[in-house]
Amino acid sequence: MYKKIVLWLSQLLTTRNRSINMPKYDQEYMTLGLVMESKDELDTEIINSTITMILGLNLNNIVFKDKKTWEDYFKKVLNLTKNLLKANEHYRKYYKEEEIFLREYKKKCLKNSNTNVFLTTDPVSLNTEIDGFLSQIKSALDTLATTMNPLLGFNLNGWHKNKDKDGIKKSGTRIVNSIENLPEFLKNKAKGLKKHIENNVDGITYIVNLRDKVHHSGGLKSITDITYDFRNKEVISQYIIHSEGKELVKNFLLRTLKDIVLFFNDTLILSILIKTPSGMCIRKNNKKDFPPYNWFAY
Repeated sequence: MYKKIVLWLSQLLTTRNRSINMPKYDQEYMTLGLVMESKDELDTEIINSTITMILGLNLNNIVFKDKKTWEDYFKKVLNLTKNLLKANEHYRKYYKEEEIFLREYKKKCLKNSNTNVFLTTDPVSLNTEIDGFLSQIKSALDTLATTMNPLLGFNLNGWHKNKDKDGIKKSGTRIVNSIENLPEFLKNKAKGLKKHIENNVDGITYIVNLRDKVHHSGGLKSITDITYDFRNKEVISQYIIHSEGKELVKNFLLRTLKDIVLFFNDTLILSILIKTPSGMCIRKNNKKDFPPYNWFAY
């Protein structure tokens, strides 16, 4: 998959150099994209739905009027792409290390002479990957918010909490408020972005609250320890306890990351469309070649 991504970006660079007199800064930034490595399908989806998407859509000519603004936007999208890739790396490490940890802990418990009690352990190495995962998601969210500064003229420095209409602090309400303060001709085009963020406020707030507990409350109390069940001589994996039930941590991490990647992709697209002419849309290229997303008129 890594080679395929490199080929896509190389093809774009070569084709555009042949067809038009491409500005120097475009060439530089497309070269930067070549070093991004994909280790699995989710990495590929992350790269395609963020940094490769904005390169393929030629935003520097269609949306942005000057080099400086485009550079600012590009760097922010590149940074959030790296954050998401790091989050996936934390998930991969958790998944692999948990298998090893469970196997080794079971061996240790079976050797224990006190076999008629439940034995538990706090897996620091696994919890470190959970903490890192949540931190990278929060960093990516903060950077996603700032992509709207060069695009829409906002003055955001992160995906911060603000009180909603019911007086409850939630992540994303400050962005919603910024959208509501846009000029009328842009506010109407921003309805889709506003609704999208409002629909995801609760889910994003839940993830951000988990991350905040890691940094400000001494760790997550909703994550269980690894437990050895002496009755059937089996080791029980870590679970995260939600209000509606429990979920294996490894499943939670993967589900959360997939949902976040989709949320980021939709947010980037909806924010871009605010600054494009009416009648233009962006759709995914299902042929799995470059570019991964295309413009189309309706």
